[in-house]
Amino acid sequence: MRTEVPLPARVTIRPPETFPNHESLEPNEGSVVMRTVLLLLMLALAVGCDDATGPEETLVYFPLTVGSEWTYAPPRAEFGNPFEWTVAARSGDTVTVNRPEYGSHPGPVTLLDRGATVKISLDGGPFATLYRFTPGAEWIRRDPWECDDGSEWVTLTETEPIETPAGTFTNTLRLERRSEANCADAGTMVEWWAPGVGLVAWDELNYYAGGPLTWSLTSYSQPVSLTGQR
Repeated sequence: MRTEVPLPARVTIRPPETFPNHESLEPNEGSVVMRTVLLLLMLALAVGCDDATGPEETLVYFPLTVGSEWTYAPPRAEFGNPFEWTVAARSGDTVTVNRPEYGSHPGPVTLLDRGATVKISLDGGPFATLYRFTPGAEWIRRDPWECDDGSEWVTLTETEPIETPAGTFTNTLRLERRSEANCADAGTMVEWWAPGVGLVAWDELNYYAGGPLTWSLTSYSQPVSLTGQR
């Protein structure tokens, strides 16, 4: 007697894309999605970089470029003659500034330009602080004029515009003397410095004026450096 063995049920195998609720990707579709995500991230970073604020620009209050010149004068001729400062030479940070041999700013002087701090060499000696251009800074000023040498100073931010024959200057620093004048009837009491320009005005005691006298900048010129160096 022959026994028939039943055949196994037929099984149909469907490709993945035909299964319900199943999303398949073409072989290169995943890499396309990844590249799109990376591109979007790069665009977001680029926009962030455009909106970011760069490093704050450093203001130069005493631009010691060779050839720079400043001319100063008192309010009336009887109080003194106009005089000039000229940057005559520079080697690295060491600068020679020609000034008249007389008056409240005798010269020539040798300076060390450290940007926010300018030092001076007196009689060929070591450099000591002459000016500081950081608000809140305090220092003992060394100066070739005996009426200012050894005086105490502080740097402040000036809130008012400073008017001079050379123009009106804003965003200036006010260098203010805090100690008594060394001389009975002479000595610098306050100075105003403008960024990118230099010293624009100062008050000094004057015997003939009977008190403080304001000297002002009447003209100035600064050469443009083609190399971007001072």
